[in-house]
Amino acid sequence: MQRPSLLTTEEPLDALCHHFNVSPATLASASSFPETFDMPVIRDAHMPTHVLAVVQPDANPSLPPFMLPINATLYDQGFRVELALPPTPPGTASPIPHYLPGPASQVVTLPVVPMSVPHAASMPLLLLFGLALETQPNLMAWRLLPPQVIEEFPNAAAMAQVLAGLPDAPFQRCVRYNQGLWRNILALGLRSTRIVELVQTAWNVTVEARRIRQRA
Repeated sequence: MQRPSLLTTEEPLDALCHHFNVSPATLASASSFPETFDMPVIRDAHMPTHVLAVVQPDANPSLPPFMLPINATLYDQGFRVELALPPTPPGTASPIPHYLPGPASQVVTLPVVPMSVPHAASMPLLLLFGLALETQPNLMAWRLLPPQVIEEFPNAAAMAQVLAGLPDAPFQRCVRYNQGLWRNILALGLRSTRIVELVQTAWNVTVEARRIRQRA
């Protein structure tokens, strides 16, 4: 049965956590990564197996990593580059929610997998589609390009012309995000040809829009 889409109403990070029935959580210190990390549980069902501690090499080192829940099997199915998973003793059970002492709060304790990527901010969106939690490519497209640009599809030249006309701040945000997502796809080896082609098209339109602005 196809999962219901959450991207129509939620931001990518919230949707990723929601698909795994946990709430977003922040690592207290950015200086070192613990072996495990607790994430608050929304509902005791379909728990993640690990949490990625995602950092970007050229970002401010004081910024906390993105703590992104995943299922390791789904990750292996969606990406060619393998994760450096911590060793698991034989017979170890999958993570199970439990209650912390004090006020009733249910958490799941997950093994932490450090990951360095070209662009950390676009990883929640990439994981949603790479793990096949979201399956409607048009929802990805709406995250990459403004509606007035998408309306010109499939005319790539017209799309680039409209995109080039954006004010500088949103245009630069679009360039950084689309370039970062494309670099992440290349670095991690996304298997979905459909999503690869969609993001490549968005990036090619963005590059052409940048050329148009440079020539103006």
